[in-house]
Amino acid sequence: MRRILFLMAVTFSHPVAADDWSGAYFGAFGGAGVSDGRAELGDYSGVVIPNDVEYGLFPRSIDGNSTGAVAGVGGGYNFQSNSFVSGIELDIGYASTSPHHSYSRIDNVPTSPFPGVSTNTNYSTDFGVLATLRLRGGYAYRDTLFFGSAGLAAGRVHNRFELSLPEIGYSSPDWSGSGMRLGYTVGLGVEHRLTRRVSLKFETMYVNLADRTVNGVDGTSFPGEAISYKFSNDMVVARFGINMKF
Repeated sequence: MRRILFLMAVTFSHPVAADDWSGAYFGAFGGAGVSDGRAELGDYSGVVIPNDVEYGLFPRSIDGNSTGAVAGVGGGYNFQSNSFVSGIELDIGYASTSPHHSYSRIDNVPTSPFPGVSTNTNYSTDFGVLATLRLRGGYAYRDTLFFGSAGLAAGRVHNRFELSLPEIGYSSPDWSGSGMRLGYTVGLGVEHRLTRRVSLKFETMYVNLADRTVNGVDGTSFPGEAISYKFSNDMVVARFGINMKF
């Protein structure tokens, strides 16, 4: 009995060493990205548009969740000290998340030049190529690594704002902004080693690719009138992956 108690005491006073996570790895992932495509009213000016805003023909904000697929490849390098693991990871992929929103009101402004005309607006945010460069840090217990990450994010985003007045045959010109955006990302995850070289991973990340303002100006049809919307280009990503250690 004393021998058994002694062995138990030794076991609990000396935790089992974590598996070796140090070294380079490469892998692939897939999952989903969720964004609300939020757009908020910015600056506006003129004679007609301020009254339109006051009477609710243009929303002060609009959003609604949209989910799209996310997939890509990545790799990194881990450093380990006892049970603590740190490292750096680079990945690149594609996000098909594309929130689109519509808003429609009948012109009820007393001084409007278009009484009773439908005022239709559309707002779209389309994500595309997405890459992150992150620092990772966490705790390894046997074959499982619990980690957090933070770093830079870069991705292609297309934001568009449209106005149409169908009864008078008006459609706005191309009010949009497109191109690469630089931002940041933070996340949490867990990785479990199946063998000495192969592991499965699940992680969630918040990605913010910086706001963009789209200006709506049509000097030909509505000279002197202007309106803008600020788009929040962020999303939450949940993804599964498989890594191969070298």
